[in-house]
Amino acid sequence: CNSTDYFWQQQQQLGSSNVSVIGGINITAAIPDYQYPTLNKRLPDGTVLNHQYERGDEYFDDSVPFGGIYIEYINSVVKISNGDIQNVTFTHTSKASLKRFPESWYTAAVRDVQNGLVDMAGGPFWITG
Repeated sequence: CNSTDYFWQQQQQLGSSNVSVIGGINITAAIPDYQYPTLNKRLPDGTVLNHQYERGDEYFDDSVPFGGIYIEYINSVVKISNGDIQNVTFTHTSKASLKRFPESWYTAAVRDVQNGLVDMAGGPFWITG
């Protein structure tokens, strides 16, 4: 590709761990589904909701936290960002987008990003063009 490692080496010399790229932002992420073990919600009684057929009112209740491997991964990214990412708040996909795309909660979550309701969507998404 006719490229070099110049920029990588430059960051290494500057101590890239002290570089702020996005300025300590807060991110809101739509979680489109339950999919064990990657995405789920844990009710106050300890019950883990981890299948899409278990989506009910608690899916839209932000006081019931999302969990799973993807959530843990995103939280790990926040930790290693050294404050560059202050926080990621996980939320549900909007009811409006779900009404528009009832066949795919993932497409609905991407629509929420497109509409500016959330900053990102978390989950096992296909990269398409």
